[in-house]
This record gives sequence, C-alpha cells and structure tokens, in this order.
Amino acid sequence: MPRFAALLFLLLGAAVPAQAVPGARERQDRRLALTGSAAEPVPVLRVAGGVLTALVFDAPLERDSLELEGRERFRLVDVGERSVLLEPVADLAPGERLGLRVRFSEGERAEPAVLMLVTHPSDVDARVRIFRRALSVPALQAELAEVRAQLMAQGAELAELRSRREATGPSRLALAGLLDGAGVVTSRVEFSETKESLAALLESVGGFSLRAQTWGLVSVTVRNNGPTAWTPVEARLTEPGNGERTRVLRVHMTQPQIGPGEQVVVVVEAAAPPWNRGAAFSLELLDASGARRLLLTRVVL
Repeated sequence: MPRFAALLFLLLGAAVPAQAVPGARERQDRRLALTGSAAEPVPVLRVAGGVLTALVFDAPLERDSLELEGRERFRLVDVGERSVLLEPVADLAPGERLGLRVRFSEGERAEPAVLMLVTHPSDVDARVRIFRRALSVPALQAELAEVRAQLMAQGAELAELRSRREATGPSRLALAGLLDGAGVVTSRVEFSETKESLAALLESVGGFSLRAQTWGLVSVTVRNNGPTAWTPVEARLTEPGNGERTRVLRVHMTQPQIGPGEQVVVVVEAAAPPWNRGAAFSLELLDASGARRLLLTRVVL
C-alpha cells in the first residue's frame, strides 16, 4: 500500500486537468450579440467589486433610459453616448443576479438591451462590445476571430495532451473506473443533498472517496434532472465543525457538461485534508454563475 500511494502521488503530478478550479479573477474582453428573441436566454455579464466594467454598444443610447437593479450597490454608474460604465462596491452573492435595461436612441432599434449581472468566481468582464443584431457583419467578424482564437488554443491543448498521452493520475484512474474495487482502500459515500440541490434539479447517485498523506479525492456520479445543461467549475470541501476548508486542486468530468437527463462522473482532487481520517465534511459543486449548485452535506474523507 505505501508503494501504491507513492505511485499515485507521482501520477498525480502528471495529471492533465480537465477544468481548473478558479483562483484570482482574470479580466476578460468579450463580444456579444443581442438577438431580441424572448426565447433566447438573457446575456450574462460578469462584474466584481472594485472592478470597472465597460459596455460598448454599436448604436447610440438614451442616457436617461438606464434601469439597473440595486443601483445603490454600485460605486459608479455612467451612461455615455454609446457606453455604460459599471463598478460595484462589492461582489454579488453566489447565485444573485441583477438586471440591467437600456434603450437605444430614437430612430434606432426599438427593443431595449436587457442584460443580467452576476459575479463569476474566476473571471470578470473588463470590456464588452455589444451588437444589436446577431447576424451583423461586425458581430460575425468578431465571432470568427473568437473561433479562430479558440481553435488555436485547442490545438495547443491537443499538442500538450499528445505529448503526455501516457501520463495519468488519481482522477484519470477514477474516471476510468480503475480505483473502485481494485484493491485500493476506498470509502463509500452516502450523500445527503440540501433543498438548494433539489431546487436546482441536481442529484448525486453514488460515489467514493480516497485519501493519502498528500492528497484526497472524491468521485461523485451526478444526475441532471433539470431542463438545461450544467457544468461544475468550482468545488468546496469544508469541515462542518469548524468551517475549515482544504485546497481543491482540480475538478474533472467524463465529458464537458452534464446535459438534461444525463449522469456524469465528477472527480474532485484536493490537497491533503486538514481534518483527521474518517471525518465527515461537506462537498459543494458550483457552476460558473453560482445559480445552480449541488451541496452534499456528509462525505467521509
């Protein structure tokens, strides 16, 4: 067993992360198009306390038409001819959303621009260019540039994966089903969801945990009973007694997202837990917006 634990530790160092848990917020420049369709979801903007977010529109605005929920919570709200500057005093709470609505000047498109503000755990929008028509030439050119950048990034990632295709780690082994029942000491997990999880229509249907001197791992099978896809990007491991957390290293999944009606294995890698072996803790999985989360109140590690 000591030799096997040492081997897993070496493999852990070579693991290829599927998704990194967010750390310090990264400022992003983005482009988005307003479809004007009630069937489409409201575009989401990511704001953060003390960070200036600039919205730049492709048409003049009615400066007096701005409607912003919780306006008193913003240090700066400034409407220009084609721009809106926002700076919240503090982060929005997880799952909290504030609506923003502004009209274009007379003679321009009649439908107002409707946006939703959230706080993202790792990213914040520094500058967002907003187009009124999804099929406008500037929007298509911007989208093409973004697609090209994504393809280049994916190409680099693919090259890295090929160079390390022989490498693996505890998460990769767990995703492949090679740790459960293969002579490794594991702890079966009995999950207890909270009302928030049930409201989000997310359900855990089993899993197990592993623990070594230098790392811990929890494998959870999550079923999405909701009508929209769900992607956990952040995990929190907390000891209920004193609220002490352990540092989460990575969140892996067997596929990029959990579609409606699907169940997918989610593996959480953590540093050495500060609590004693066999102690119970809570595991919280959150999506990028924090609006849908799965909270498991008793897991042993």
